[in-house]
Amino acid sequence: MKSIKFLLAMTIALSFVFGTMAFADSIKGRMTQRLPQIVDLKNRGIVGETNTGYLEFVTAQKEKQDVVAAENQDRKTIYTQIAKQQNVSIQLVQKRRAATLFSNG
Repeated sequence: MKSIKFLLAMTIALSFVFGTMAFADSIKGRMTQRLPQIVDLKNRGIVGETNTGYLEFVTAQKEKQDVVAAENQDRKTIYTQIAKQQNVSIQLVQKRRAATLFSNG
């Protein structure tokens, strides 16, 4: 449920920051495609959310590293664009996103 809320929030953020640009649609599409794998990794306790709004491995098992890396890269792209649009630091955007994720717990 938390992951679905994250995707919805990211979709709103993408729409706000990028409008209807194809770039935003491609990120949204990639994140949507990865979501079932990420939910599975979270449900099995392999990855979790950090206090900076990214995924991190929480066990020695590093399953689907490519999926986690791609997700984190797309999140970074989104956070960077939001920071530029709002004229704030990326660290502030990351902390806000992490706080939202944890509060929706």
